[in-house]
Amino acid sequence: MGRRTVGLALAFAVGVTLLAVPQAVGASVKGDPTATTLWLRVDDKRVGPGERATFSARLQNSTTGSPAAGADVLLMRRPVDGRLWRFVDVKRTGLDGRVAWTKYISASGEYQALFRGSSAYSLARSDNRTVVVKPIVTSRLSRDWVRPTGSVRLDARVRPVFDSERVRLQRKVGGVWRTADRQKQGGQGRVTFRIGGMDAYGPERYRVAVGERIGHLPAISEPWKLTTVRLVTYRIETRGKVAGVLDAFKQRTAEIYADPRGWSRSYVHFKRVTSGGGFSLFLSQAKFVPSFGSVCARYWSCRVGRNVIINENRWRRGTPHFKRSGGTMAEYRAMVTNHETGHWFGLGHATCGGRGEAAPVMMQQSKGLYGCEPNAWPIPGEIAGVR
Repeated sequence: MGRRTVGLALAFAVGVTLLAVPQAVGASVKGDPTATTLWLRVDDKRVGPGERATFSARLQNSTTGSPAAGADVLLMRRPVDGRLWRFVDVKRTGLDGRVAWTKYISASGEYQALFRGSSAYSLARSDNRTVVVKPIVTSRLSRDWVRPTGSVRLDARVRPVFDSERVRLQRKVGGVWRTADRQKQGGQGRVTFRIGGMDAYGPERYRVAVGERIGHLPAISEPWKLTTVRLVTYRIETRGKVAGVLDAFKQRTAEIYADPRGWSRSYVHFKRVTSGGGFSLFLSQAKFVPSFGSVCARYWSCRVGRNVIINENRWRRGTPHFKRSGGTMAEYRAMVTNHETGHWFGLGHATCGGRGEAAPVMMQQSKGLYGCEPNAWPIPGEIAGVR
């Protein structure tokens, strides 16, 4: 082997050794070249996937602290659980001895600035700086209600992907988040959970979580509220000539039944069906209302058995008593729908609780308010009576 070949091999071995053996912060190699110190800082040590971090380094004279200009400084990286340093980028220091890099971070890692030395300055390494990825967990429920014997799907995604790492479904119990299920991440960090209804009606809160590992921080999704409900089905029927308002009636009553101020607070979910159903919601021409039974009159709405009957004239015009008390037609339509449906739930009539109070929805507000304020929605006692 010639002298030149031996020299190249020796130089290569020295270069590999310098990259493989890190030194402490401020350490420097002294000799004929000026001893130097290399510092490295990072603006944010916790970043989300795909976010950027800015690294800044300064090379200076170890004795005087003066900047070392015109030196090529390398940014190196290795995995947090790895040993091999890899080159990321190189920049030349300015007159102030500084250099900076802004890099997208896809995974957690350790970073180090390296100056390999020159005829003027000695080799120097910075201390290691760790940048940890904080995962992002997103999730989505297929719907926000479930029957006691049913189930819903919760789809979640973790970014960045941590292959085969388990993701936890958590439910809040007594103020504490407890693990309800575990699933391994699939492709693109996706995972799916099935959540069944509870024995008792009411809301439960769920979220998706990933635990802390060497390579990342812990992370959780936004919580979801899933309510176990009593499913109530109904169908729309008519009696007489009501075609002019039927489409609007269907849409508005569906909105009333879905409104969070309404009977849904009793953990009831209404679903319109085309046949059968738990009850029939009628829009009836006024002259046909008495045909439903003796308790019905052509001026008012009523409920008979499984039939909830809304008088078309009242739906169009409301009543003078309700309007004089300050009620709007939108409020009247919600009130009369909720009132007659409340009878189907088994509730009777209520009275005004006191001047200035909101009238119970089961009060006959069409006939007078008696000091109460118009109110279209069930009050707490009425909600409790249906639960």
